[in-house]
Amino acid sequence: MRKELLISHVSIFLLGILVGATLFAPQIHPALIEERSSTAHIVAVSSQNNQGVIGEVRVQIVPGEGRVLINTNPFIEPDTQYSAETAVKVASEVTGVDLSTYDVIFDFQINGTLLGGPSAGAAMTIATIAAIENKSVREDAVITGTIESDGRIGEVGGILEKAQAAAQNGMKLFLLPQGQSQIKYYEKVVKERSFHGITLYEVYYVPSYLNLTEYMSSYGLKIIEVSDIREAMKYLLVE
Repeated sequence: MRKELLISHVSIFLLGILVGATLFAPQIHPALIEERSSTAHIVAVSSQNNQGVIGEVRVQIVPGEGRVLINTNPFIEPDTQYSAETAVKVASEVTGVDLSTYDVIFDFQINGTLLGGPSAGAAMTIATIAAIENKSVREDAVITGTIESDGRIGEVGGILEKAQAAAQNGMKLFLLPQGQSQIKYYEKVVKERSFHGITLYEVYYVPSYLNLTEYMSSYGLKIIEVSDIREAMKYLLVE
């Protein structure tokens, strides 16, 4: 009887270990065993004419050594490399997929010789998540924003120029960081006054605000603020 009881206790103990190992083992996407790819629109402000430009980022996930690689045509600044590494980290955490045995390759196609700044981070993350989950990114939508290590989408510059470029290139949806649909700018004010026959001009600037949501609605572009990458996924990813 004692022997049978001991065997029963040992069996329950081993079963508990097996169940625990199954529940807490790293979860690897069962279908991610070969090359995956996805493409997302990116938007930037040209350093040549200060105008917004639309391009694409294509991400490929292939069996490899856990490297994050970037095609350097156009030339990429160091902060873009950092954004790529953060994008891969966040995408891995959001999907629960371990990418340590895969290489992630980013390829930018945009009109310009220099791509700098972290503002494409959110788009790079969305494209990576889409590739992992074997989904697509909406072709009529674009997102701008940095990507933080916890998945938050951070503020960027050139919002108005980017929105105008999105509308001019047929986009219907423009996602931007929380709080950036209200654009602050400064209007030039010139006051003229005469003093003993001499005309004096006083020039100063006063702050004004532009509601981007209202302004871009006349161009057929919908503006939505997003605070983190999971929120952005709801708008951008399609089966």
